[in-house]
Amino acid sequence: MMNIEALAILQDENTSAETLDQLSTDEDQFIRARVAAHGNASSETLVKLSKDPSELVREFVAEHLNTPVETLVELSDDILVVSWVAGNPNTPLEVLEKLSDNRDEFVRISISVNPNISNEVLDKLSKDEDENVRAAVAKNHNAPVEILARLSKDENESVREVAAENPNTPS
Repeated sequence: MMNIEALAILQDENTSAETLDQLSTDEDQFIRARVAAHGNASSETLVKLSKDPSELVREFVAEHLNTPVETLVELSDDILVVSWVAGNPNTPLEVLEKLSDNRDEFVRISISVNPNISNEVLDKLSKDEDENVRAAVAKNHNAPVEILARLSKDENESVREVAAENPNTPS
């Protein structure tokens, strides 16, 4: 049974990094996942949790803004959590560029909505064979006007609708 006291501590946004680090060794993967998702989790705790046997825990580490770049690079080789790494705005551009060729459309979708992706990669992904990837590019508020204009004329109606909803798409 889950530790009710630990859950109460984890719900407090003011829980200290030290307390979170202590909870990071809990036998319950859901407690460890809540630690990895907590805003006050230290980079040291996140590095430790990046090697957790639980995919769920590693997913939260991969998306956390306090996760060190080196750890994100390591996690980019973990096929179970790579799509979470691809969406993290702190993931290095070189990693995102490499991942933009990934066969998994969820990885390419995560890259497409990443606010720090380069225009070159967005342009490449805007021509992706998967309409969900193109729609994700159309959703990105940092996508250049030229890409949004092209996507507003996409063969797929859903892509066109998403492009039309982006405030940066020319009328």
